[in-house]
Amino acid sequence: MKYLILILFFISINTLSSSFKGSYSTIEFMLTLSDGVKLDCTKLIPNGTPPSGGWPVAIIAHGYGLNKNTELPEAQDYADLGYYGFVYSMRGQGNSEGLSNFISTTEANDLKQVVTYIKNDVNTNDNKIFIHGGSQGGIIPFMAVCTGMNVNTIITDMASPTQGSNWIENGGIKMTFLWTCGYPSNIVRYNPLVSRFKPWIYANTKEKWDSLNYHLPINRDFLNQVNNCQIPVLVQNTWQDKFFNTYGMIQSAYVLPYNNIKMYFGAMDGHGSDLIESEETYKDQVELDWVDYHLHGIQNGIMNVNNKFTYASSRYPASESQWSWVRANSPVWPPAGVQNVKLYFHPGNQLQVYGYGGTQASVSFNNDVLDPNVTMEYLVNTEFRGSLFDAKFRKNEIYFDTPALLQDATLAGTPFAYLYYSSTANEICQYNMQVFDVRANGNEKLVTRINWTDRNYTANQVQQKYVNGQSYSHIFRAGSKIRVKLTNLDNVPLYDFNGDTTDVFLRTNPFMLPSLKQAANQVYINNNSKSYIELPLINFVIGINQISSEIPGRFSLLQNFPNPFNPATKIRFTVPATGKNNFVKIAVYDITGRLVSVIVDENFAPGTYETDFNGTGLASGVYFYRMITGDFSEVRKMILVK
Repeated sequence: MKYLILILFFISINTLSSSFKGSYSTIEFMLTLSDGVKLDCTKLIPNGTPPSGGWPVAIIAHGYGLNKNTELPEAQDYADLGYYGFVYSMRGQGNSEGLSNFISTTEANDLKQVVTYIKNDVNTNDNKIFIHGGSQGGIIPFMAVCTGMNVNTIITDMASPTQGSNWIENGGIKMTFLWTCGYPSNIVRYNPLVSRFKPWIYANTKEKWDSLNYHLPINRDFLNQVNNCQIPVLVQNTWQDKFFNTYGMIQSAYVLPYNNIKMYFGAMDGHGSDLIESEETYKDQVELDWVDYHLHGIQNGIMNVNNKFTYASSRYPASESQWSWVRANSPVWPPAGVQNVKLYFHPGNQLQVYGYGGTQASVSFNNDVLDPNVTMEYLVNTEFRGSLFDAKFRKNEIYFDTPALLQDATLAGTPFAYLYYSSTANEICQYNMQVFDVRANGNEKLVTRINWTDRNYTANQVQQKYVNGQSYSHIFRAGSKIRVKLTNLDNVPLYDFNGDTTDVFLRTNPFMLPSLKQAANQVYINNNSKSYIELPLINFVIGINQISSEIPGRFSLLQNFPNPFNPATKIRFTVPATGKNNFVKIAVYDITGRLVSVIVDENFAPGTYETDFNGTGLASGVYFYRMITGDFSEVRKMILVK
C-alpha cells in the first residue's frame, strides 16, 4: 500500500506552506490515493526532538459537507500538546478531488490510506494513533476499524453502523436525507449514483423508493461487521439526532468487546440536538481522559465499569427551545430497573397499561391531500406551513394520554410500537407516533417518535407491524402525562408554549416526509387487535395497572392495602368475561357521603387490576370506596391516618 500512495509536494507559495505556530510546524499538501484522487491535507508536526517511538498522532475527521478547516482547531489543540496532528478533506468535499460516495466504504478505504501514509511518515508512533470525528467523521473511522484498519483507538461522535438504512428508516424518507443529498457542488461533488438520490426522493414513486432502499445500505451499513472491531472505542451520541438513530450504537454495544468500550448517549453539538454547555464540558474531559489512558497509560478512572454507559436524560423545565438535562451512569445497557411498558390506545383520548375491552374497533385519522397534483418538492419549498401549504395538504392528528404519573419515571432506551392498521390508500400509507411530555398545566413538548411507512400496501387490508422508534432518555416528572399523537405529518408548531422556536433545526419541516396518497387511516384497538406503544421505563407508576390477565369468575372489589394508610394505598378489583362492555367506575367518598375522587372510570377487558389512591391533601379519617359496573356494586371502608 505504501508504494501505491504518492505524495505530491508542489514547491510554490500557492500550494505548499510551511509555517510555525507555537510549538509545531504546519504543512499543507495533496495526498494522492491509489485511484489517483488527491486529498487536501494538513499535518501539524511538533517542533523539537520526538519522544521515544515517535510523536503520538491525532487524526481529526470532518462531517459531511464540511472540510479539513472545520476540524483544524482541534488538531491544533493536540499539536500544542505534542501530538502530530492531521486533518484532511474527504473526497468530493473541500478542495479534495474525486466524487463523494455518500459516507461509504470508498471513504473508509481513503482513510486507511491516510493512516498508512502517517505510519510511514517520519517520527510518528504507529502504536499511538487515535482518530476523532463526528457524523461522517465518526462513521468513517468506525467503518474502517471494523473492516481491517489498525489504530490505537477511535472516538466516534453522532455515528451509526446502520447509517445507510437510517436515512430511510422504517419505510420513510428523512427530511435530513433530502438536505444532505442536495448540497450544491461547491460543498459536495456527488458521484453519478448519489446524484440521483434527490431526484428519486422528489419523484415520490414506489419504483424510486425501492431504488433508494436497495442502494443505500450497500457499502454503508456495517452492523454485521462490528464484531471485527477489537480496539477501544469511545462512542458519543445524541438522543435527538435527526440523521442517525442511536439505536444502531446501542446494538453495537452488545457486539463490541465490553472491556474496550465506553458510551455516552445524551445531548451534544450537532444533528439537531440541544446544545448544553455542561454536557459539552463533560464530553471534552472524557475525550482527554480516554486518550491519556489508551495512548499514554495514565490511570484516570476512565474505564470504571460502573460508568461504562453514561446517559443524559432530558426533563422539564424547558426554555429557549431546550430541555434541562440530568446525567447518570450504568455498568450495563439498558440501565437497571428498565421495564418495557405497553401503553394501549383507548377511545376518549386515553392511553392505558391494559388493553381496551369495549366495542369500538378502531380510531382513525385522515391523510388529507387537498390537491392530488401537489408534488413533494412544492411542499418542501413551503417548509410545510403557511397558506400555500394549507391549500395543498392538511395535517391531522389524534392524541392519547396516560393518567398523571404518581412519581418521576425515566424513559431509557428504544421505544417500539405494535400496530394493527388499515388504510383506504393503495401502495403507501404512513403512521407517525409522536411521544410528548405534558405538564399539569397542559404545556407539551416532544420527546421522541416512532414512524412507520408501509410501501407495499394493498388498500383496505388489515396489517400488523412491530416497529422501533428513535432511542431516547427522558424524565417524566410526577404529575405529568405521557401523550402519544397519531398523525399524518410528523412535525411540530413553529413556536412552543414559551414563545420560543419549538425545533430550531427542523423548524416546521417533518422528521419524515409524508405520504401524498389521500387516505383514511385506521388503527385497531380492541379484542385481539390491540395496538400499543412500548416504552422502556424506570419507576413508571400511573393510576391503573393490570396485575393478571387470567379471567376471574366474577366481579369483585378487594380491601385496600395497606390499611390504615398514609398517604397512599392500593385498591384491586376483578373483571370477568361477560360478553359485553365491562364499564367500571370506582369512586371515593368521605364519611358524610361527599364525593372525594373518581379513580376508575373505563371499559376493561377481563382480568385483575390495581389502582392507586393518594390521600395527600385530605384529612385523617374514615373513607369509603365504591365499585359500580352494570348490576354489580360493592363498597369497602379504608382509614387514612396522618
